[in-house]
Amino acid sequence: MTRAQRAALAEALERRYSADYEIVAVPGRPDPGAILAGLDTVAVALAPIRSEEFAALIAVRNAHPAARRIAVVEVGDVSVAADLSRALTLGEVDYYVGQPWASPEEELYPVVGEALRAWSYDRQQRFAKATVVDAPGSGRGEQLVAWLGRNGVAARFHRSDSVEGQDLRAGPLADLQLPSALLWDGRRLGNPTEVELAYALGARTRPERDLYDIAIVGAGPAGLAAAVYSASEGLHAVVVEEYAVGGQAGTSAKIRNYLGFPWGVRGADLAAQASRQAEQLGAEFVVARRAVDLRVEGDERVLTVIGGDIVRCSSIILAGGVSYRRLGVPSVDGLIGHGVFYGAAASEAQTMGGLRVFVLGGGNSAGQAAAQLADAGAEVTVLIRSDSLAKSMSDYLVQQLEGTPNVTVRPRSQVTGALGQHHLAGLVLTDVANGSSTTADADALFVFIGARPHTEWLHRVVELDTNGFIVTGREGASWLETSIPGVYAAGDIRAGSIKRVAAAVGEGSTAAMLALARLTAT
Repeated sequence: MTRAQRAALAEALERRYSADYEIVAVPGRPDPGAILAGLDTVAVALAPIRSEEFAALIAVRNAHPAARRIAVVEVGDVSVAADLSRALTLGEVDYYVGQPWASPEEELYPVVGEALRAWSYDRQQRFAKATVVDAPGSGRGEQLVAWLGRNGVAARFHRSDSVEGQDLRAGPLADLQLPSALLWDGRRLGNPTEVELAYALGARTRPERDLYDIAIVGAGPAGLAAAVYSASEGLHAVVVEEYAVGGQAGTSAKIRNYLGFPWGVRGADLAAQASRQAEQLGAEFVVARRAVDLRVEGDERVLTVIGGDIVRCSSIILAGGVSYRRLGVPSVDGLIGHGVFYGAAASEAQTMGGLRVFVLGGGNSAGQAAAQLADAGAEVTVLIRSDSLAKSMSDYLVQQLEGTPNVTVRPRSQVTGALGQHHLAGLVLTDVANGSSTTADADALFVFIGARPHTEWLHRVVELDTNGFIVTGREGASWLETSIPGVYAAGDIRAGSIKRVAAAVGEGSTAAMLALARLTAT
């Protein structure tokens, strides 16, 4: 980068962002890393690749874990391609931008704006639509707030014995049963269910039509794709989702191998955009309601949801996904929510900086969680039963973890116990080869040990394999059709599916087209 290009970069950033951010230029200073470390907060750092400052850019996460890092690349310089790819794979940088440009709007501002948006989402306080107060140790209030967060609704939680909780209990939440919720417009709820809370926040919790063309069970990537494609074809579509839009993919800190996102995409962002797209095309979402029965009545397929509501439709797509298996170790499962987590959420990872965190599992979900926790500043140990991550994890994630200094992989290990009465303090780790056990201090454990399909309600309804996944493609049926004509399965819930977001999206959209073809043929 020439001196003129450095000056142009600094001037462009100053012109656009100086009203809200301090712009600090460090070229030529003796120790740019020390300067960055000495700043109170760094939102975004930029440096030319293969420069003296680039080492400081990589190291900035040690002092400022939430900072987004952008490599500046000379337009047309193909010699840096390998270095840039490695830096992106290992998480050393988050984005890159080309220079020079005719105007910074062409190349610079879109990338810096995305970096600031991502940083702001993690660090800046969002407008809370609900404030929940609950008694210490109850767990129900935290559960409601976590559920709201998974659905993209910002909420705050206070214990009833905290200063904030006492003020709310003495004021607007007086005399309400705990947990209680204060909504942004002053409405109050005492001990609400998820359905009551969702309805109060404006979500649809009951089907509105007497007959739909298609009903979709589950709002993960497969269900969302089915909703987008069926609604775009003019079908009356309804999506029934019990817990959270986005499914397991919605918890991913960054999905890097999904088509069209060169720097990766947060699972929550992908889910929010897809659900908004589906709704704009005309699909309905019925949230906080679980499907409990499926039957055939003539040409109609009939879903019953918990609470007794009926959804009548011509075709059904089963896209309920999977959930993580439990360890089955009482001392571990007794600390769920108190240092032990099944799966990972961004709100939990953000609090782990400087802590000793263990991730159990060798699949992509475990790898993504480990990378997210490491980015937050945690000291991460990945526990696997096999002798290598390469046996079960995508190569780009293996490389990223191997190149992250605060991630350690411990092979041939399993968790056989937990220490701590009210919060996780340590783990008992057993060597699967020789049976010897050791203890390790631990502040948190995230568990990713396989998944079970959400098909309990489908036993004796559609054909399942021995692991409970839905069998499709029987003789004479289309490849996504179940043992019931007009009922399809898509995504992780389907036997033999590829457990990747892109595959789930493909299956969901294909199932929608199969349902359309069936509808138009009748």
